[in-house]
Amino acid sequence: MTAALYLFGAVLLAAAGAGCGTCLALRARRRWQDAHAFGRLLDYLHGAIRYRALTGGEVLQKAAAYPEFARLGLEHCHRLGRLVPPDAFEPALRQELCADLEALESAPRDTACEMLCRMADLCRQAETGLRRQADAALRLYPRLGGCAGALAAILLL
Repeated sequence: MTAALYLFGAVLLAAAGAGCGTCLALRARRRWQDAHAFGRLLDYLHGAIRYRALTGGEVLQKAAAYPEFARLGLEHCHRLGRLVPPDAFEPALRQELCADLEALESAPRDTACEMLCRMADLCRQAETGLRRQADAALRLYPRLGGCAGALAAILLL
């Protein structure tokens, strides 16, 4: 009976470790999804400003209606300068994107479109790295967590 309890405890620790690893992997995936959504928003802004000749505030109001942009919190954002890049990006990239978004408010339409294209390219590059990290995390973290749980079970015996 005692051996069964030890075995059950060991399996429980391994499962808890795997669960923690899965949570960490999902956090990495959420970071990628935030970066992806922001890149898609920049593409949407570019298309709306170039082809529909809308202002930044109008575009943000229309974008807030789309569920794919809901994670970006656009409901209370009425100016491009108030748009906040996700925390998934490196601080230097976030700073550059914030400065460019602030400059977009006073830029002519053609310049704004060029800036949005460049910003979207920067986001895609960062997104590619985040996607690789998320894929690797999804493959490795649950296994690593399970191994850590199994090691804890062995150490407790």
